[in-house]
Amino acid sequence: MKYAIISDIHGNYHAFKAVLEDAKAQRADMYLLLGDYANSFPYGNDVAEEIRKLKPAVVIGGNGEGYYTNLLSRDPKEFTDEQFKPVYWGYRSLSKENLEYLVSLPEAVVVADGDTNIHLTHSMGLFFRTPQIEYFHSVHMPAIMEAVSFSREEYLTQARAALLDCPEALAEINAMPMGIYLFGHNHVQFHMEYEGRLFINPGSCGEPLDLDARASYTILTVDGADWAVTERRVKYDSNLVVEGLTTSGYGAYAPVWSEIMMLELLTARDYFYPFAVHVAEIGRKMGETQIPVSNAAWEAAVATWDMPIL
Repeated sequence: MKYAIISDIHGNYHAFKAVLEDAKAQRADMYLLLGDYANSFPYGNDVAEEIRKLKPAVVIGGNGEGYYTNLLSRDPKEFTDEQFKPVYWGYRSLSKENLEYLVSLPEAVVVADGDTNIHLTHSMGLFFRTPQIEYFHSVHMPAIMEAVSFSREEYLTQARAALLDCPEALAEINAMPMGIYLFGHNHVQFHMEYEGRLFINPGSCGEPLDLDARASYTILTVDGADWAVTERRVKYDSNLVVEGLTTSGYGAYAPVWSEIMMLELLTARDYFYPFAVHVAEIGRKMGETQIPVSNAAWEAAVATWDMPIL
């Protein structure tokens, strides 16, 4: 069986369509989707429509879908936190049917392929532990690669070694059943095999953060006890997404986030995280300890943020 593994589309319908066309050309038998389908870019409803048409497919939810579940119990008139405007936009852009579909998705699924179990989850604590191994953090990964001019293959090798050098991580791996483990969340494409276990992160389809702006996904082929992994990168017209940030009204509604998303889209670098850290730091200076910060703290953070220029 040949699987197309797709994660973190984040409302980038154009990237998603390109990946689906490539997966069809690769003759994928089934689609495995790992969550975070809307928010960052303005086409979440189109993405949800496309996902619902995929056959055969196994689809789980991510933390992005969890945000929508939390909003269901709130009055939309209360959606006033500047910090969460991309989430509010995504929520409001969804049809009733698509919203109900996304919030109904399970957080984890196990797919059996013969005697091999394929575990689907959006985020794996193994890779996102605290403190996090730098190779699996989208902020640190580009700096690591550029500092020593790593190739992609060297990065994969170094990241695997760093994980296995962590005693807690190694103990966790050894306690896991044999099988295949799929996860997303950090927007960095990665895979590794160790002692009968295969770990695959297909990267982000809609918002890669690993220095390659092409849409990212992974093909997994399982043949009895054998498996093979092919990491795919697909070109698409990102200018259509940039244009959509303006024509959809998203850019006018959430201008700061829109600019950050555009930077990430075009450079495949993480600007969201350092900006979010800056917002939290300004909040603490103003005596705030909770997220989201107040709109006053948000405005102060925006005023003091040095936005990169392409």
